[in-house]
Amino acid sequence: MSKKSFIKGATILAVAGLAAKFIGAMFRIPMTNLIGSVGMSYYQMAYPIYSFLLIISTAGVPTAISKLVAENIALRNYSTAHKVFRLSIRLMLVIGLTTLLIFSAGSKLIARMMGNVKAYYSILAIAPSLVFVTLISAFRGYFQGMQDMTPTAASQIVEQAGKLVLGLWLASRYIPRGPEYGAAAAVVGVTLSEGAALVLLMGMYQGKRKKILESIRQTPKVRHSESYQSLLTRLIRIAFPITIGASIMPLMNMADAMIVVNRLKQVGFQVEKAQSLYGLLTGCANPLINFPAVLTVSLAMSLVPAISESYAGRDARGVAQKIYTGTRLTLLAGIPAAAGMAVLARPISALLYGSLPQKEITMTGEILSILSIGVIFLTLVQTLTAVLQGLNRITTPVRNLAIGALFKIVITYFLVGIPSIHVKGAAVGTVACYGAAAILDFTAVVRYSGVSMPLGRFFGKPLVAVAAMSLAVYGVYHGLASALGGNKATLLAVLVGVVVYAAVLLATGGLTRQDFEMLPGGKKIGRILTRLKLIR
Repeated sequence: MSKKSFIKGATILAVAGLAAKFIGAMFRIPMTNLIGSVGMSYYQMAYPIYSFLLIISTAGVPTAISKLVAENIALRNYSTAHKVFRLSIRLMLVIGLTTLLIFSAGSKLIARMMGNVKAYYSILAIAPSLVFVTLISAFRGYFQGMQDMTPTAASQIVEQAGKLVLGLWLASRYIPRGPEYGAAAAVVGVTLSEGAALVLLMGMYQGKRKKILESIRQTPKVRHSESYQSLLTRLIRIAFPITIGASIMPLMNMADAMIVVNRLKQVGFQVEKAQSLYGLLTGCANPLINFPAVLTVSLAMSLVPAISESYAGRDARGVAQKIYTGTRLTLLAGIPAAAGMAVLARPISALLYGSLPQKEITMTGEILSILSIGVIFLTLVQTLTAVLQGLNRITTPVRNLAIGALFKIVITYFLVGIPSIHVKGAAVGTVACYGAAAILDFTAVVRYSGVSMPLGRFFGKPLVAVAAMSLAVYGVYHGLASALGGNKATLLAVLVGVVVYAAVLLATGGLTRQDFEMLPGGKKIGRILTRLKLIR
């Protein structure tokens, strides 16, 4: 896969991911306003254990599937590529049913361990989606291995749209019975939306089945067909370490769920206040720092097969180009996102969660201003992890993230126990985790790839553009907030920030015609900007 094509694939996923995130925000924001911070604590407490089981079920397998499918397609061994898919469907169905039984049987125990028995309803409501999502991951892995990112993109949008419509409708029906019932009803909407996404993928597979079977018939007869046992062994060898690494973040969230509320109660916070602070951290602030990561998740999904292909073919130049391009694009997205969130932390919180009490809006802003620093590190971790996986250093990012997680747990426990810092200590711990992992991953990429990573070229021009953007954003908001109102001033400041950042990048040569040509339809944009002498 060329550098150009992997960026096009990443662009398709990024556009869909941003749309899905936007729809998800349209769900989460009114949901928070509908069920309140206490209801969000019930909603969020269903997720740490669920996410952990989900990661175990799905994290490594799609990557392993896409890697094996891509390798076989490159060798024109279409029969074995499809055999990988058939094997993965059976494997994921077994895993999904097993995790469903475990999650359902332990739902009450999980709720008690988290110190919130009423979260039981939400935990039980989300259990069936484990089966849907495991099967979804098999379909996505197969399509991605064929370099077809459209099914993954479409299913992401269906997931979020279904959650928006069904989740809000069900929550509004059941919230009069209490926040725990409203939260559980919203989770039922999530489960149903996963089912809808699975149905879509099955339909898209049937639509492509004739073409797939035709490709299988083109497989040369002399090709050796691997046994299911051999393929299963290869899948597990690739998937297992990736799964362990992906499990670390849900484990960190589980640690937050168990540490934050209990630690706050230990230092004198009332139960409801502790739950409210936890809801602001996990339900309001945390999702916002994950928004920019949509771009790098999409990039990472395309980078793994792209770098694997070049590395297997001993194409050192191709490996270097893809690592350089991936890291550069990550920083071009991550640095301005972090700066914008830091400058507008409270205004963004007021815009999105305006129905919350002013004290809760202010607290969300304070948490977000800390977490925003971690955006740069989080986006780097995702991209560099994909690079290391492509270089067959699958265990390295696992070890590095585990080291970061230890920092997170220790710092969170210590700082949350200081009354003047309280829940903000968990945000500091998150930043420390991502920071440590990013530095270790960066060092590992340089060591194992032998590629020069010029920090000056990565950070120089983007930092100039970000400085100009930050000044513009700060000036627009504080200069116009009283005249336009806070929310309108916030939106205008964000728009001005995007324009200023792009303009300064173009003026300093931070974006070139080649950058645009790597995007879908980018050649036309590049020609226009060149004629206008905005790029060279």
